[in-house]
Amino acid sequence: MVNHMLQAGAVKVDITPGMGVQIGGDIGRYRPVEEIRDRLFARIIILRSGQQVACIMACDLDCINLDIALVLRRQIARRIGARPGAVMIHCSQCHSAPRVGAFLNDYGRHLTGALRWVRGDSPAYNDYFYRQVLAGAEAAMRRLAPAKMKIARAIDRRCAFNRRFIMRDGTSRMHPRQCDENILCAEGAVDSEASLLLFEGPGARPLAGLLHHTCHPIHGYPRRYISADWPGLWSEAVAGIIGGKCVIGCLNGACGNISPSDHANPDFNPASSLECMLKNLTQTGEKLVRNLQPADALPLRVGRCVIKIPWKRPARAVLAKAAKLLKEHPAPVYLDNAHERIAWDWVLAIRDLDKMRIIQRNPDYAYEIQAIRIGDAVAVGWPGEPFVEAQLEVKLKSRAKYVLVGHESNAGDCGYLPTLAAIRRGGYEVDIGRKLAPHALQTVTNATVELIGRLLAPGPKN
Repeated sequence: MVNHMLQAGAVKVDITPGMGVQIGGDIGRYRPVEEIRDRLFARIIILRSGQQVACIMACDLDCINLDIALVLRRQIARRIGARPGAVMIHCSQCHSAPRVGAFLNDYGRHLTGALRWVRGDSPAYNDYFYRQVLAGAEAAMRRLAPAKMKIARAIDRRCAFNRRFIMRDGTSRMHPRQCDENILCAEGAVDSEASLLLFEGPGARPLAGLLHHTCHPIHGYPRRYISADWPGLWSEAVAGIIGGKCVIGCLNGACGNISPSDHANPDFNPASSLECMLKNLTQTGEKLVRNLQPADALPLRVGRCVIKIPWKRPARAVLAKAAKLLKEHPAPVYLDNAHERIAWDWVLAIRDLDKMRIIQRNPDYAYEIQAIRIGDAVAVGWPGEPFVEAQLEVKLKSRAKYVLVGHESNAGDCGYLPTLAAIRRGGYEVDIGRKLAPHALQTVTNATVELIGRLLAPGPKN
């Protein structure tokens, strides 16, 4: 007889890079690891009910490329008896951690072997990460135990702020000067919700949990040390509060326009920002643990849909300028004598020409939306960096009691997904970071609400 009781198993595997590995989250900057301030982990949670198996992996990483993630998800699925669509690889987008997979394809062969770091990744680290998480998934499967679920949520407005501001000339600016007198107002909203989903085994023994909050982890940028930033450090703090061997992961929400920098506060101190954020989130974590309430953990259902979204096609003038720049400067245009910083225009010229090669092969990006229903809660995986407005709309319009969105899930190749209002005003996320057509964010929002609706439709417990 098939057992439909929920089972949960979890493991935490070390994915800390060695010295010299390129740190992600930048363009054209040499950032080899020179210091380890705290370890990086992949926290792997496997859930099973009947024949349905799901895996949620919360990684202290910058991002992962689509092609690598597809292969890895298939390998994990084979080992745990799941479908690849039931495996979520979420990256916190930590800017003091490596990425898995290159930022540039470099089809034109502009980068020599010594310039591999410009591509943004380190092949040896990619292989190491791959081996670690495959072994971790097998270990988590061996730890499956009967589980019940508890949930709590709280509001904390002290830790995250919209990083885009409407200036008095009508344009938008990311990270303006502190208390700039030309600021008119913040462009958009924030999501101040913090939540905790906890799985308990026999005797109320804590097995695993998922935290959720929404903010760019940028405290280590652009320095050369490794740190898990607030998602990883908060996970460890809450695991310590709960006690035992409980594995706590964190899903970082749609934070494309959300930052820990409070630009409208004259007393904001970047040097102590991480310490203050962790202190505040730990206080909120204590409140979450105190307020945990039993919740339905069944049914366990997994849904996904793949939407074809057109790429943002570079203008002819942009491509002509890129080709001219690279012809006139076949070697990098350095900004320093140490040859550790390259002009963004030179790097982005390679990216734009790469993009046309990609568009010629396939004019659309296959954007995968993933949703894992665990009774009263739904974990949603979105690739890239959507703006927070989409997350808020999904929470408002879907019928799920609890929605935990993880951006940078399963792919980071598609860039920012801004609102139409932001696209009209311009700015970094729009002009440099956006890779998809203008309607991408609303299309993803609508499809996610529909997908969650299907998962919530009446049906068997599993």
